[in-house]
Amino acid sequence: MSAVIPIITAAAPYISAASSVFSAFSSFSQGKSQQAMYNLQALQTQAESARKALQYEERANETLRKLNANNAATVARGYAGGILGLEGSSKLITAINTREAGRDFMTDISNASNALMAGSAQADIFGTAGNIAARGGLFDAAGKLATGAYEFSKVIKTEEPPKA
Repeated sequence: MSAVIPIITAAAPYISAASSVFSAFSSFSQGKSQQAMYNLQALQTQAESARKALQYEERANETLRKLNANNAATVARGYAGGILGLEGSSKLITAINTREAGRDFMTDISNASNALMAGSAQADIFGTAGNIAARGGLFDAAGKLATGAYEFSKVIKTEEPPKA
C-alpha cells in the first residue's frame, strides 16, 4: 500500500490538470448548448409572430369579403326597392360600410406588421442572449484552464537552468 502513495502523489498534478481540462470543456459545451437553446427560442418566436401576422392578414381579408357582401346586398336591396342602388341612401350606406371596413382592414394590417416586428425584436434578443451564453462559456472555460495551469505550475517543480 505504501508503494502506491508515491505514484498517486506523482500523478496528482496531472490528474488535477486533466480535471481542469475536462471542466473547461464542460463549461464550453454548456455555453454552446445554451446558445443552441436560445437560437431555437429565436426561431420559435419568429414562427409564432409569423403565425400571428397571418391570422391578422386573414382577418383583414375576411373584413374585405364581408364588406363586398354587405355592399352588394345594399345595392341589390336598393334596386329591388325600385331606386338606383348606387345613389342616395344606398350609396351613403356603402360609403359608411367601406370607411369602417377600411379602418378595420388597416388596423389588422398594422397589427400584422407589429406582430412581425415584435417577433423579430424578441428573436434578436434571444440571438444576443445565445451569443452571450456562448461567450460566457468560453470565458469560463479559459478561466478554468488558466486556474488549472496555475495550480499545475505550483505543484510541478521546474529545474533551474545551470548558471554559468
